[in-house]
Amino acid sequence: MNAETQARALAALTLSNQQLEQVRDELAQQIAQGLAQDGQTIKALPSYMRRPSGNAQGDVVVVDAGGTNVRAAHVLLNGKEVSFISAPQADRTLMSEAQTVGAISRETFFARQAALVQKVCAAPEFNLGYCFSYPSSNQANGDAALVNWTKGINIEQMIGTSLRESLNTAAAQNGQTALKTPVLNDTITTLIAGAWMDDDCDQYIGIIAGTGMNAAGFYRTELISKLNATDNAAWDDQELMAVNLELGNFHPSCLSIYDDELDAAGVDDHPGKQRLEKAIAGKYTASIFGRIVGRDACLALPDAWAFDPESGSRTHAGHVTQLRRYHGYMAEIATALINRGADLTAAALAGVVVSQDMPNNQPATIGVLAEGTLFWQTQGYRERVEATLSALIPGHITIKILQNTSDVDANFIGAACAALI
Repeated sequence: MNAETQARALAALTLSNQQLEQVRDELAQQIAQGLAQDGQTIKALPSYMRRPSGNAQGDVVVVDAGGTNVRAAHVLLNGKEVSFISAPQADRTLMSEAQTVGAISRETFFARQAALVQKVCAAPEFNLGYCFSYPSSNQANGDAALVNWTKGINIEQMIGTSLRESLNTAAAQNGQTALKTPVLNDTITTLIAGAWMDDDCDQYIGIIAGTGMNAAGFYRTELISKLNATDNAAWDDQELMAVNLELGNFHPSCLSIYDDELDAAGVDDHPGKQRLEKAIAGKYTASIFGRIVGRDACLALPDAWAFDPESGSRTHAGHVTQLRRYHGYMAEIATALINRGADLTAAALAGVVVSQDMPNNQPATIGVLAEGTLFWQTQGYRERVEATLSALIPGHITIKILQNTSDVDANFIGAACAALI
């Protein structure tokens, strides 16, 4: 890259306060549209889950179908204490195999999850909390159906089918019965876990900032005007319902030509969709970096630094974050790309804060529980998010970043809470 090209790339990745405020305001507006009507850019999928009380008691088998792995565990909740009865068991290849169209059938997908369930709990009956990290429409009875795949997953004949029935059928083939199986998005389980672990906040947000990107928040049901009369009858207008926002589908106007090229090249990854997620999430970081500096430049780095940005490896996001410690334009581009991701994450959180419609000028604390390697394992990322976020929210709002310090993942905690309500 010559100096002029480097300067253009850095300028394209550097967002002004005005651009971030525009992201915040446009996103808040689109969240409001999603809460009011189906079929919008921001799906705003109601989960019919209330804020947890924090006094749940009992054991639950939990399954987490995430962007990278599928895991199962057997956990025990005792009020504010949580522990493993059986440590997590993982299928580390299922989701990577499922990126090839036709490689994994619907039956195989659930059979392999049921096999993990049997490994962590041999009992014939149990309650099961199912964390499903993809856009799904929830029902008041706790079931859900896939709306569309994201993160490059392509398993056919699943859209619109009952996730609960599919997993329970697979478990039944192993001689096991799930007595209660609430199905929730990972942002919802993160949101619920945050409210469970710290009940002193006025509001909560759950955000995923790792392989993928998404967020959830509690909303007064009066703001969720698309709820039908039957479902709404069980809720007071001022009650808080957890909503999976599916923020990744937002398209910020400030994205660069490199983002456009990445999106257009992903013919099997829903071109035109999930533009915010593709700009932030770890799954795409290396690919964007490679489009900016060139594949050959990445391969020509010294052995300790070299990588192929087109290999599709999700671990290569770590190469980009490490290159911030390299030198020259490679370090500058890596730093700018990671900083842009943190700034966009902050702007997205600010949009959620605005959309929650907290009373004006009344001091309030919003607890934010974040999950994901970008947020917690990328040096300086969380601090950058906090600093940018503080400049984008009203002065009467205080953000409290929550951290899960237990040995049990937030997704497991939130799914277990849901199964014990």
